[in-house]
Amino acid sequence: MKPLIRILSYTSELWRYYVVIAIMTILLSAMQLLQPVLTGGMIDALKTLDGSNIKTIVSLVVALFLMDAGSGILNNVTGYLGDRMSAKLHRILAERYFKHLTALPQSFFDKELSGKIIGRLNRGTQQISQFINMFANNFLQFLVMTVFALLLTAKYSWLVALELALLYPIFTIMTVKTSTKWQKWQAQRNHSIDWALGRFAESITQIKVV
Repeated sequence: MKPLIRILSYTSELWRYYVVIAIMTILLSAMQLLQPVLTGGMIDALKTLDGSNIKTIVSLVVALFLMDAGSGILNNVTGYLGDRMSAKLHRILAERYFKHLTALPQSFFDKELSGKIIGRLNRGTQQISQFINMFANNFLQFLVMTVFALLLTAKYSWLVALELALLYPIFTIMTVKTSTKWQKWQAQRNHSIDWALGRFAESITQIKVV
């Protein structure tokens, strides 16, 4: 979580995107959770169908249609803003990384592998922007919907909500345990990629132009 907060604070000029996407994600999650509630109200009204329930059923149908259409539109807008934010974030990180490289002394480039510099550029810009894009379009909505779902479940049964809430720490611990070994493999993979990129870049730059 700390690296994510550090990235967001490092690109604080995009705070408008962060705020708008967060608000729209909360609204989208609430709208999607309200749809089953409206459907349940329609089913309850159909059980005791009479003349007085017709208006209620029609109102619920209209509300469900508007809720579904609104969530679809809101989801597309949120995805569009997430893509724009990701593109702007990639540009900002690339510019600052290049600015940082130009400020380094020549001795750094003499000792460092060129492939490692290229690999860091890729991991520090493209992959981070892709992760932020996925977080804005998918993960954030999942987290908000999880909280809302637990609150809604607690309204009917606090015991069921507690049991569901206890599952998430278990999943988190399992993820942390497995990610430790994965990080070692990823470090080896990054080293191999950096070495290959360095040899490839040196081979291309040393090709004689006929």
